[in-house]
Amino acid sequence: MPGIFLLLVLGAVVFFMGNTGGDPDSGEYSENRVAIAEIKSELGFGVYSEEDWDTWFSSYHKDYLTGGMLEQLLTRLGVESYIELPEMSARHTVTRSEWNQVYLQILDYLDMEKEVGTELLLVLDMMEAEGENVLITNQGDYYTALPVSYFGQWNVYDVYVTEEKCVGIAGISQAETTVSNAYLKDFSEEEVDFLYDGSEYRKETGQMATEIVSGVCDLVFADGQITTIRMKQDVIYGELLSYDDSAIEVEGYGKISHQGKIPVYQTYGGVVEKSISDIVLGNMEVEYVTGENEVCAILIRQPASIENIRVLLLAEDGGKFRETVYLKAGTQLLLKCGEREETVAAETLINVSDYLAAAPESTLILTPDSIRGQVYLCDADGNAVSNGYFGAMEVRVCDEGYTLVNELLLETYLYAVVPSEMPSSYAPEAQKAQAVCARSYAYTQLLRADLAEYGAHINDSTSYQVYNKTAPTEASMTAVNETAGQVLTYQGETVEAYYFSTSVGYTDTAEVWNVDTAEEYGYLKQACLIETPCEGDLSDESAFLDYIQTTPIGYDSDIKYYRWTAIADYSEKTDEIAQILNQRRSVSAKNILYYDVDENTERASMEGMGELTEISVWERSESGSILTLKLRYEKGVVLVKTEYNIRKVLGCGMEQMTYADSSTSSEITMLPSAFAAVTAQGDGTYLLQGGGYGHGLGMSQNAANGMAKAGMNYEEILQYFYNDVKISDMQ
Repeated sequence: MPGIFLLLVLGAVVFFMGNTGGDPDSGEYSENRVAIAEIKSELGFGVYSEEDWDTWFSSYHKDYLTGGMLEQLLTRLGVESYIELPEMSARHTVTRSEWNQVYLQILDYLDMEKEVGTELLLVLDMMEAEGENVLITNQGDYYTALPVSYFGQWNVYDVYVTEEKCVGIAGISQAETTVSNAYLKDFSEEEVDFLYDGSEYRKETGQMATEIVSGVCDLVFADGQITTIRMKQDVIYGELLSYDDSAIEVEGYGKISHQGKIPVYQTYGGVVEKSISDIVLGNMEVEYVTGENEVCAILIRQPASIENIRVLLLAEDGGKFRETVYLKAGTQLLLKCGEREETVAAETLINVSDYLAAAPESTLILTPDSIRGQVYLCDADGNAVSNGYFGAMEVRVCDEGYTLVNELLLETYLYAVVPSEMPSSYAPEAQKAQAVCARSYAYTQLLRADLAEYGAHINDSTSYQVYNKTAPTEASMTAVNETAGQVLTYQGETVEAYYFSTSVGYTDTAEVWNVDTAEEYGYLKQACLIETPCEGDLSDESAFLDYIQTTPIGYDSDIKYYRWTAIADYSEKTDEIAQILNQRRSVSAKNILYYDVDENTERASMEGMGELTEISVWERSESGSILTLKLRYEKGVVLVKTEYNIRKVLGCGMEQMTYADSSTSSEITMLPSAFAAVTAQGDGTYLLQGGGYGHGLGMSQNAANGMAKAGMNYEEILQYFYNDVKISDMQ
């Protein structure tokens, strides 16, 4: 009997293993069965939630799909009459191929929005993560709820996907799949080293041709092996002028399309993968690998040589786009537009539509034939409506209108920034300090190129630096020339040298912007600008109120913005303030916080809060700036953070501002600074008492002038305002 019992048990085990392809709890991929967890993931597109499927499948006490479960599943989905099932018993373990046959029919009937698609993915690596794992593939990264043990490196899988999530596996494929535009670092008969999508890989090879050198290539995989390496040899050279999600613009070649994300490889000092944002527009000769009329990859062979800056000139309404553009120059011009190239005589009015209407994909470029030549914006009659611009003008066509970009030498650009940001009547050392700040700020923005899609680094407004609203003066050019190439550095990096008009007697730190990484702004410090001993901490409301009601002598205390007062009435401003709050929350939700009346329960909107009933200061910095403004409503509370948001909200209720020199203004809709006391009056209005003009970080321009008059040089002025900085050469 024991022997017979053992034979029966062994037979059952053999039958079980043969029917399922392995232990159903092993977490391994199998062709012979499909795990319930995978089925639930694949059915996520429908009306049932994950919790619904958890409850439904739990009643079967199975880890894998059977024939009986499949029949009931189709009934639950309401498609049992439409889908053809393979012949199987209720206890039959459904194989992967059988499930695929049924699942594709389910998708045809129920996936009306086509949420689920299929992809052929070569798995390069896997990452385990809490909640969902990550598949790193030749088609990008995919999240998946499947265990990483389902996948093998270098295998090709036919998978079901929804957006960037792999919800299931149709099967392992033997098809050839390509890793496109990788960078082959090293090759031997035994292995290859290559860079792809931010990672470096090493893969063994079989016997392959040995006449392969480093460079951009396509690696063809099949059955877990590299079968072919196709090197890409076609290249062009030139400076990058603009780029967006579908095309790049190369000097001398115009716009060239691409497939989305372009791989960028830096080859000097060791090969590393970079981003297209690391290419400095207009200042870096780079190599473009091309194929089939597209850019496949970009190679950075040497560091940038910073000489030029590209400025988007905003229209009169402050927007990026213009309906018409008329230009002329005081000297002869070279005009290029696509294949068209001609010389234009001085004072000739150019209507850009005459050129771009026939070639909207081209860029119209106007370059004076003299370094002293200037281009002017004109009206339709040829009258100049701007100061002259040195350098080249570029005009592009967008759906919204024309964009206008001025490319010129960085130092020449500063000639027209310094007088636009600081009066040329200010002391020479103050203007030198301004020049170094402006150059530092421009340099950091130039490397960032926020406006690359328009072919620019920055624009000409206060969003960056005011440019050419005042023409260059002898004083501004002297300040730039005598500080040529100098920037402020902190811990070896050039800083965004923020500056503002007038202080309240103190400058502040980056906490007024509610930044996440305060250490990046360690060069911004609290600086005391008054003669009397500094209080040091004005975060207490009574301490700040006592301070703001005095006028201590300081480096910029003679400026009218040093102190100001206003009466504000917000009783009819509930809707206007709500519009401001909703708009600013759309920019950064962390800086506009909505709460229930209990002040603890956060809410998603202001709906149902009712009327505004009270405004008060919730938190203040040591320098006295409001960090958080509290708005109390009938049925809720809003906390407003960052100096800009606070100034916008408080400014909307002011009718008239009175300054330290007794002058007034009724045109102001934004508080001059966030250094303000907010005191409720008996009649429902608020008394706003404050000082300073601007954000209050970095250098006070008026205080810098006061320091220069007191005998300080520009280096001493800069060291006074910024923490632990050095004046360094820009390169």
